[in-house]
Amino acid sequence: MELDLCYLWLTPLGPNAPAGPVQPALTPKDAPYFYDIDIEFRAAAERQLVIDGLSVRVQLQVLDGTVLLAECRYALPDGLGEPAVARKRAIHAALRERLQAETGSPAGLFEGYTVVLMRQAPPTPDEFVDEHAVELASLLRSATKPLDQRDAAEILSARARYSAHDLTVIDWDGALVVAEDGDYQSDIELLKIGNYQLLRLRLLDQGVEDSLRALRANVERARPAWLPAPNRTVQSVVQQRLELLLDFEKIDQSLLLIGDWYSSRVYRLIVEQFYLGDWESTVSAKLDSLADIDGIVTQRLAFSWQRVLEFIQFAGWLVLLVGYFVLFFVDLTRPR
Repeated sequence: MELDLCYLWLTPLGPNAPAGPVQPALTPKDAPYFYDIDIEFRAAAERQLVIDGLSVRVQLQVLDGTVLLAECRYALPDGLGEPAVARKRAIHAALRERLQAETGSPAGLFEGYTVVLMRQAPPTPDEFVDEHAVELASLLRSATKPLDQRDAAEILSARARYSAHDLTVIDWDGALVVAEDGDYQSDIELLKIGNYQLLRLRLLDQGVEDSLRALRANVERARPAWLPAPNRTVQSVVQQRLELLLDFEKIDQSLLLIGDWYSSRVYRLIVEQFYLGDWESTVSAKLDSLADIDGIVTQRLAFSWQRVLEFIQFAGWLVLLVGYFVLFFVDLTRPR
């Protein structure tokens, strides 16, 4: 069976990434009237690539001026066959390598996500998924080892339904979207947002780690006990921490979906399967630790300068005292 696949690749924006006009954010189907999202999408480029003998349509977007997103669509022959998983991994690796080289994006830090797209899944979507559970789970997870029925059922357990003939299955590494009318884009946009939030949280986490290392290096740098720490390093870390806090708050408020709307259910599954709540808690705890350490370093800086001023004051009094004794002895030895 030939399957349509959509591969989402997100990475920090590189120096060669193109930038285009702002695109209006697509409103998901069955979304509330107050749906709003604070993420700027810019169209970057669209092109056709040939990877492993298959034609791949690539659409590039820039999100908030910080992340490059590639939406890659192609048809995978014999998608439920045994060689499909290995071929899919090879195609996605080749896409990443080529796009990274062209855009200058950093290596290693990215999010990749596979979405299997189907118009029909007879006799019903749920029965089709249960019948081909092992093959679908292996394809979504890019499993290198065979999965058993129990593992497959667990991977495919997070489901949302728009109608009797539609089904969306969400896993942390891939999703299956069955849409009778071919309206896949609504679910793809939600998956883009979830992966974008995950990448931004990883970037925030990396930024906090860099700040903690900078503070540690500053604290451990050898110097005389009376010499204060460099003020510029602390100021830089404080400024970075404030920017990270603002970014963290923006990500937390990027998508507000309330109630039992279909788009809300899909997004809640994305948050759960991507462990976004755990990532937010981890980054928040590290930000608190950074704030505490920053406060300690700042106090140390103030105390160090206080010691320097006390030393200068003591030295001044010592000079005055020495001068007084010099004048006293000069006065004693002066002939009368």
